[in-house]
Amino acid sequence: MILFKKQREIIGKWLLRNSLKRNKRYVEMKKLNDLKNVGIFFDASSEKCRKGVKAFIKELNTLHINTWAVGFFNMPGTGENLISDKKLYFASLKDFSFFFLPKSPELKEFVERDLDALFVYSADDAFPATAMIKLSKAKLKVGLTGRFDNGLDLTFELPVQEPEQLTEQIKRYL
Repeated sequence: MILFKKQREIIGKWLLRNSLKRNKRYVEMKKLNDLKNVGIFFDASSEKCRKGVKAFIKELNTLHINTWAVGFFNMPGTGENLISDKKLYFASLKDFSFFFLPKSPELKEFVERDLDALFVYSADDAFPATAMIKLSKAKLKVGLTGRFDNGLDLTFELPVQEPEQLTEQIKRYL
């Protein structure tokens, strides 16, 4: 029997919900200067978002904050020749299981990593992205209002959803 995408997503949501019942996570708010380990999840299909996130990563590194980032393409392949390394990984649907849950070792390591904060630079609330964010063990999850089924702890409502705007809000309020 072949399951269609919507059916696979429904089963994936059920599996995600069961997995989240076993995970205990405590929210902890810290100032930006007090953060030691930060994760960034972003929409890699947007060149503007890629550039904004890379600039923010450089800025965080100057503050001696360890940063890991995952750029997500909501398609089977990346469509571009982007190079991943130990700190920046580009993921596509091939990195997820049949039920759209993280499958690749890099994604599994990212969600298991003990992060002080997870910054979400994505307006695409596709189920694989939602699963990544909800499964993350980050102590604080920050992103845009109205995205990811309330999987975020701190959200910002911005008139223009640009990466620079979110970075500015993170710097101002953390």
